[in-house]
Amino acid sequence: MPDHVDSPARVHVVGTGSFALEVVEYARACGCDVPALVELLDPARVGTEIHGLPVVAFDARPAGDGLAVLGVGGDRLAPWAELTNHGWRPAPPLVHPAAHVSPSATLAPGAVVGPAAVVGAATTIGAHVLVGRGALVGHHVVLGDGVVLNPGANVGGNTRIGAGARIGMGAAVVNGTTVGAGAVVAAGAMVMRSVDDAVRVQGVPARPYAAGATLR
Repeated sequence: MPDHVDSPARVHVVGTGSFALEVVEYARACGCDVPALVELLDPARVGTEIHGLPVVAFDARPAGDGLAVLGVGGDRLAPWAELTNHGWRPAPPLVHPAAHVSPSATLAPGAVVGPAAVVGAATTIGAHVLVGRGALVGHHVVLGDGVVLNPGANVGGNTRIGAGARIGMGAAVVNGTTVGAGAVVAAGAMVMRSVDDAVRVQGVPARPYAAGATLR
């Protein structure tokens, strides 16, 4: 597993919403110095102070080595592509000290693992993945880049979650299934069969509610 942040480092947090503060606190729990928030959407916020931190523009020259981590949910890949264009670099994985990550798991830069989360053996976590507080990830799971597991999500072993997919709060994905890239699993859903790319599912068992979508 690549070293997560375990010594003081300067890491900017991208975003100024309420979740950004949570990521600020995760970073500080990992021993990071958070010098500023990076605003993506509202230029009027640049130069102000939010959550007790100064707000800088995403298109400004990054301070220092330009390390940053996303403090936003939803789509995490498009914002990062924009940041890359302006010289920002992903921070090493942030693993909250109250999380448990198997020593055989692999985490890519920009990944965030919240408190009380558990990541099982031989699991691969892609770039900019968010594993929310209390989420459970089984063994031999592959989480593609930009995946979001919301708090309390439970992903069974030998599953694959495609890039940019989002698993809702308290949802479950049973062992050996696949959730396609860009798919959305609603809060509390139980995924018992694989879900195609870009399909939205809900319910127990989970079924698509996008017109014309099917489960296979």
